[in-house]
Amino acid sequence: MPLNIEFEQFFLENGLRVILQQDKRVPITAVNVWYHAGSKNETPGKTGYAHLFEHMMFQGSQHIEADLHFKLIQSVGGTLNGSTFFDRTNYFETLPSHYLEMGLWLEADRMGFLLPALTQQKLDTQLDVVKNERRQRVDNQPYGIWLEKILESAYPADFPYHWPVIGYMADLEKAQMTDVKEFFKNYYAPNNASLAVAGDFEIEHAKKLAEKYFADIPANPEIPAFTAEFENYCSGEQRHVLTDKVQLPRIYSAYHMPAQGSPEFYQADLLSDVLSAGKSSRLYQSLVYKQQLAQDAQAFLLPLEETSLLIFIATAKPGIKIEDLEKALQQEIDDLCNSGPKEKELLRVKNQLEARKIRELQSVVSRADYLNMFAVYFDDPQLINTEVDRYESVSVEQIRLLGSKYLQTDNRVMLHFLPE
Repeated sequence: MPLNIEFEQFFLENGLRVILQQDKRVPITAVNVWYHAGSKNETPGKTGYAHLFEHMMFQGSQHIEADLHFKLIQSVGGTLNGSTFFDRTNYFETLPSHYLEMGLWLEADRMGFLLPALTQQKLDTQLDVVKNERRQRVDNQPYGIWLEKILESAYPADFPYHWPVIGYMADLEKAQMTDVKEFFKNYYAPNNASLAVAGDFEIEHAKKLAEKYFADIPANPEIPAFTAEFENYCSGEQRHVLTDKVQLPRIYSAYHMPAQGSPEFYQADLLSDVLSAGKSSRLYQSLVYKQQLAQDAQAFLLPLEETSLLIFIATAKPGIKIEDLEKALQQEIDDLCNSGPKEKELLRVKNQLEARKIRELQSVVSRADYLNMFAVYFDDPQLINTEVDRYESVSVEQIRLLGSKYLQTDNRVMLHFLPE
């Protein structure tokens, strides 16, 4: 099923990329802004700033009072949110189509006029919110620190994926207004952002609105360059044992994989699906259903712009030793590396993936987000129409070779979580 999602793309003089994708079937419009800045743009001792700034962006700007962003969007029946990841931060609204101008005005005002409205009180309030979020999601959550420990072991202390997106509590405790303002000045500039609009609107009208609200925002000619490169593939296994207030032992393991968008990335994504996508997958059939060693077993690819991680998670059933579960998990990985998936297995996961992509792209919200992702990461929003083809071209032999190359013990972090 060839995809043909049509869109227009242009740049304002200040460097802002604007992508317009018209779809008049439903009277809603999605406004989506990506900034090419995430937790990888932080430095040791100053972590969590990208996520903190996601919160600050909803606290009002020069012409918009605190919390008015939410109130205005929700008062017309719209929805909005933001999210932070390792490589980017994004903000998005879904509106009745005749309120497109309001959405663009709100995004432009906080892009260009946020700093005058920042106060110490706002910062202190949001720091408390973020710290409480960390307590709920990480510190007080069973197995909550697993990803943090995986990242710390997988990457050197000065590599930008070494720390969690939410940051360390000690760094949040000492965050200063000057640090927060510096992060905004460095990265929240139109030439480091992409604006995508998808849905029911007139192209020429949207162009005029983008020009009206964003064109006067000054560019930052000195955005800090990202220069770190990861070369520590197959540099030796790291193993750790942690105890926590948990009921059952659990395995977390992570293998280094090439960066998102590389040919091997798509192979690794399909490999993880062969192992764990659905109840007909190898891990479920073997570990959960037949051998009854695990409560659950899954694999997924953590997509990162510089270098990715293929992560395995398996929870032991009561009375099962974690060593026996690891042995059985390793057997499934070895079998796939030795012989590759069967043609029928690969076809199944390709069909599942294609169906999922098609369903997602029916939504104007997903379309706007995908266009920005391909634009920001790869400078090519046209990939929205060709990414499925990259998956379709993957062969059984390519997956076997990928497994043989990367799914080796000297290329992984192994974490055992045990009950106290």
